[in-house]
Amino acid sequence: MDADIHTLYTSSFYRILDFKCRCVDCRTSKPEYNEAFCISFVRKGNFLFNIFRHSLDSYTGCVLITKPGYERTVTHAHSVPDECTIFEFTAGFYTVLLERYGKTGFFTNNDLHSTLYKTNPETEFLHFYIARLILTNTGTRLQVDNLVLEMIHKVLGAITDHTPEDALHPRLKLQHLSTIELAKHYITEHYTDDISLQEVATHCHVSPFHFSRIFKTFTQSSPHQFLLTIRLKHAEMLLKDTVLPIGDIAFSSGFNSIEHFTTAFRQKYKCPPARYRTQVSITPL
Repeated sequence: MDADIHTLYTSSFYRILDFKCRCVDCRTSKPEYNEAFCISFVRKGNFLFNIFRHSLDSYTGCVLITKPGYERTVTHAHSVPDECTIFEFTAGFYTVLLERYGKTGFFTNNDLHSTLYKTNPETEFLHFYIARLILTNTGTRLQVDNLVLEMIHKVLGAITDHTPEDALHPRLKLQHLSTIELAKHYITEHYTDDISLQEVATHCHVSPFHFSRIFKTFTQSSPHQFLLTIRLKHAEMLLKDTVLPIGDIAFSSGFNSIEHFTTAFRQKYKCPPARYRTQVSITPL
């Protein structure tokens, strides 16, 4: 297919591609082989994604989920070139996905090589926010990784009958309580660093996918939320106990911009950092 494909972001278990087709007529592409498991958000255009006995009508608001190892063609429905954001996952991570979702309909049906998911506002915003963090270079690796995992859960959870467990099973505690302890210690030791999900998961000897799920099961918080809370607490202490400028506090607490710090602080403490400092400084002992 005649297209411009650029890598926007690379993680240890996925990469994000910007796909822009350059075809301007309504024709069918030559067969192409799909080598990786992909979740693709259609941003623009209208095309038929043809694979085996299925032809999926794809346009903005649609997400294509494609298994690896199959041929496909694309037929353009009109002259507007299509654009997609493609989340392409490694073979190792696909194995991890199969461990969790492999018994559900989409993965057990050998005749179903691809499927189409219609987005809702939540998945639309996840796609938008991930892209914005990457394009503006304002998100940490841990934040982007966590959002991608959340996107996977939303999409695959919607096309399967999988229901995640909420209860803390005794076996889960036996197997992974030490995992959470290691994770908390690592995050608190490195909270000023730009740590990634893979980095923490590797330290805990589990996969990123399972680590994120296990961490939230135990803490009711994502790894990024946990890290953010620690950074905000550190900043709050500096606001109360030092006369450092707001910018110095933000950066020394691990934030990569004053704007990000101010927004996060206001959301948690219901007022901006400068006003908070004023309020605690006049509070009688």
